[in-house]
Amino acid sequence: MENDKALFNIGIVERETGIGKDTLRVWEKRYGFPSPVRNEGEDRLYPEQQVVQLRLIKRLLDSGLRPSKVVGLELDALNALLAETPQTVPGYAPELLELLQMVKRHQVAELRLALNKIMFRQGLHDFLSKTISPMNNLIGDAWLRGEIRVFEEHLYSEQLTMVLRNAISMIRDANGSPRVLLTTLPGEEHGLGLLMADATLSVCGASCVLLGVQTPINEIVWAVKAHKSDVVTLSFSSVMPVAQIKAGLEQLRQALPDNVLLWAGGAGVARMRKPEAGIQLMGPLADLSAAVSAWQAH
Repeated sequence: MENDKALFNIGIVERETGIGKDTLRVWEKRYGFPSPVRNEGEDRLYPEQQVVQLRLIKRLLDSGLRPSKVVGLELDALNALLAETPQTVPGYAPELLELLQMVKRHQVAELRLALNKIMFRQGLHDFLSKTISPMNNLIGDAWLRGEIRVFEEHLYSEQLTMVLRNAISMIRDANGSPRVLLTTLPGEEHGLGLLMADATLSVCGASCVLLGVQTPINEIVWAVKAHKSDVVTLSFSSVMPVAQIKAGLEQLRQALPDNVLLWAGGAGVARMRKPEAGIQLMGPLADLSAAVSAWQAH
């Protein structure tokens, strides 16, 4: 039973390491690592030590090393490489570092209160760009360094979600424009970026309908008709394979009416080199604000 508790399925490993499922399977075939065991249903199960190795490998890849140099190395060798790799740690404001400490100390109520105070002091627009965007990066950096675990990242995300939902509810304008439908495609279960987009669009005067995550394409099309949407906005996280993002966007673009715009943002689309015709890729949240202004002017 103890060994069973130390095994993780591929979905959990993807979330724990930031390495996509397709990449894990390719490495398994090409390098012989990771080397999962199989359960009765032939599902891959990964020992905890391999998960730890994969997290270190992800940090080394982010520093510029190639998979062929690091995939499959033992923990000692990976840690030795990390010690030799120059680490560029961005400077974060003391206020953000204190928020991180609240996450580490599991101070749920204190964290939510602090986020609310900052939001009311800065205003929702600046709160998103000046506090939450760098805070998300800080949380991600801490997770990659092994300073926090996934449940602590979820703790932060849940408190931020509550703060943003309350703020959005106070400025939601059913008569705003454009009419924007927000969701993610099947396979993308991360919803925080979607909520940040909702907040940004609402501040800019758009009328937003948030469907949540993993909506099938045909259901998105039906929702567009039901809500008479002008724009569909999708969010993609970094763990979503680029090929899957590209295929999903193309399929949705073909299914949507020509007059409905398709906007896509998040860390996942940042890896795409060129947008397809009829698809607008968004970088920072300011791109969404500019897109709304352009639509309203037009």
